[in-house]
Amino acid sequence: MKETILLYHVNDEIKVKINEIATSLKIDIRIIEDDEIYETMGYLLKMKGYEKSIPQQVDFDMSQEFVFFAGMSDQQLDILLQLFKMNKIPPIPYKAMLTQHNINYTFVQLYQSVSREYHEMKQMNA
Repeated sequence: MKETILLYHVNDEIKVKINEIATSLKIDIRIIEDDEIYETMGYLLKMKGYEKSIPQQVDFDMSQEFVFFAGMSDQQLDILLQLFKMNKIPPIPYKAMLTQHNINYTFVQLYQSVSREYHEMKQMNA
């Protein structure tokens, strides 16, 4: 699979910086639009066998910035996150990496899962 970064609700200034880094490393970058949040991660990554989903009602705040990494090793991800820091990209708390489990999640499901984990970790560190 081609290395890919998916972005959701990331502000334009940060988007430009991430795009510059991704372009220099030959990583695909794609913006998740609000009308795509019902799609599976496999579909959003244009993987074979994933069909378009039917939109559903979302009763969940999805205003946080989110970055999703696919097709990268842990080492590549560490380097990429280091480059984000070096380019003064502020930390994006909602982030995830493609796994065999979350490939079938809709973006909404993944967002909710990451949100829960983030808030649990925040409470543990308070």
